[in-house]
Amino acid sequence: MTCIQDYHQLIAALDAEIARIGEMHGATLSCGPGCASCCLAFSVLPIEAACLREAIGALPPTSRELLGCNLAESDNRCPLLIDDLCSIYAARPVICRTQGLPLAYVDEERQAIEVSACPLNFPDDYDFAPESLLFMDGFNARLSELNHLWCRTQALAPNKRIPLRALVCPVPPEA
Repeated sequence: MTCIQDYHQLIAALDAEIARIGEMHGATLSCGPGCASCCLAFSVLPIEAACLREAIGALPPTSRELLGCNLAESDNRCPLLIDDLCSIYAARPVICRTQGLPLAYVDEERQAIEVSACPLNFPDDYDFAPESLLFMDGFNARLSELNHLWCRTQALAPNKRIPLRALVCPVPPEA
């Protein structure tokens, strides 16, 4: 298998866990089409950038032109949005897939679980059961491992993140 195929397997496993967590919190989640409050212009790992370039290149020319116009705007919104909808939704990176859900990280030093949750979905005093949390440490470790392998095969720096804005262009990226 290639690093990209392994990445897609990681995404499939993450999506399955997201679906499970989403079912548990279905009535609480206000996220949905048109909610772009967490869609910011951030950066991704090189392996994610490779998949995003492919997805952007597969968009219709009119959509790519709209993304190019997004670059002219100086706000901090994600340049991949068109009318507050993700133009590459099926290929969105890990951080986008997990937004809105209660994310858990193990703080081994403090022997505690750190929880990050969208305030639009969960009030500060929301009581999370451990099984209702999306534990990200394993997914993030696997993503990091795959990114390092990918970067080694592509002669790229694994710690250099790529801004989403650098991926957006009005013409399809070269293969």
